[in-house]
Amino acid sequence: MGIQKEHHQMLTQFTTEYDLQPIAKHLSTIIKESLASVSSSKCRQGTILVPTFVIWFVILSTIRRDLSYLGIMDWMISGLRWLSCCLPKQLISEGAMSHARVRIGLTVFQLIFKKLTSSLTTLKYDFHKWTTVIFDGSTGTTPDTESNRDKFGKSKCGRGESAFPMLRIVTLISASTRLILDFTYGSSQGKGTGERTLMTKLLAQFNQKNLLFLLDAGLYSFATIFSIRTKECDFLLRVASNVKLPVISDSRLPDGYMARYPDGSYLSEINGKILNLEKSTESHKQWNQESIIVRVIEYQIPGFLPRRLVTSIIDPNISAKELIIHYHCRWEVEISFCEIKTHQCATLKGQMPTIFRSKTSELVEQELYAMLIAYNLLRDLIYQSANEYNKNPLLLSFLESLQLVIDLVQLISHSSLKLREIQHQYLLSLISQSEIDRPRRKRINPRVVKIKMSKFKRKNSSHKSEIRDIEKDLKILPPQAV
Repeated sequence: MGIQKEHHQMLTQFTTEYDLQPIAKHLSTIIKESLASVSSSKCRQGTILVPTFVIWFVILSTIRRDLSYLGIMDWMISGLRWLSCCLPKQLISEGAMSHARVRIGLTVFQLIFKKLTSSLTTLKYDFHKWTTVIFDGSTGTTPDTESNRDKFGKSKCGRGESAFPMLRIVTLISASTRLILDFTYGSSQGKGTGERTLMTKLLAQFNQKNLLFLLDAGLYSFATIFSIRTKECDFLLRVASNVKLPVISDSRLPDGYMARYPDGSYLSEINGKILNLEKSTESHKQWNQESIIVRVIEYQIPGFLPRRLVTSIIDPNISAKELIIHYHCRWEVEISFCEIKTHQCATLKGQMPTIFRSKTSELVEQELYAMLIAYNLLRDLIYQSANEYNKNPLLLSFLESLQLVIDLVQLISHSSLKLREIQHQYLLSLISQSEIDRPRRKRINPRVVKIKMSKFKRKNSSHKSEIRDIEKDLKILPPQAV
């Protein structure tokens, strides 16, 4: 059954005015500004898939990975459907939303992410005079299509290549709120696509003072820590055992500093070469010799090998133990990746088990921005709730907060402005009550899995489904002769 004219007008008005104000107070304004700046606000006359609604659809689709496009559409308009009791079951054709996404493009989502991130809560100091941020990378699987294979590739290992194409993502995350401040991405293989290269690209475009960068050993390089220091920021990172860090001579230190601290840490000097961009040409590179004084902390936890941390924080009033404990905040980024990949993008058993649903590389990139926009909206709601009700945002359940938002989306579009403000306050109240019932305990777990691998052969492109009519093809076998 098609959509009747009066119902089409009602639906067009609904999608044109669609807004999730209690969940994202300023996002509608940001969406309209971004559309205007890229001239993507035009659409076919009379269509229900207006650009603002399509953007909301793409963002919300990243928290309903368990639903198809038609299912997401039904979820978003369910309030209108049951109030009017007149809309047909299917409101758009199977491929209509994909075509609408292609028309919107990628640039508008890039602008929305940038504007939204800059408008979110101002970062506060969480470690002495610093705001702690974390660099780390992860990967995201995509459907196994030619477009995704060509753009992102499949990672390779000793047993072959991965089942699905993967893109590599490097993020910069706030340790105290888990907000994603910035990110970049690339293919899973090829030159210039490693985590360190992507991180260098991200670091070059991020400018904010008084940050404390936490990094893993795999991201260490002299160029990285030198770049951090030139931005008037500090670093705390782990280094591999092959990096030589001898104790520096007292004569080379500023007045008032000694090479060895009472807590066992000591000062060392790291030397390296930095490219001089002003004097270098394409045919001839000019390098400057630079050095950085760092504080070295060697420690060991029972059951683990000895570790070394280096930091630009040489203040003797900050103890080595305090720095070691704070360094373990670096694991907050792994929890963020888990929240996104395990909960926000969770699929049902039987669905394609990929983080992204888009089958073309251009739409995968668009979906990535939408996914992180949605994640930041959820994380900002949690932070607002924690701030208002005096809770720790890291101890409020992301999963329960996500479910509250999913429940609210169905009702929110028909609320008055006054009711929306009430809903916003009520949502923050419910989130504040969603405390994790089993907070982190002082324990360690072995790195083991229950199911090691499948007994079945690996699937490839030669494995196709076959037509098999059981009723027609089956045969009754006579008893065999004795």
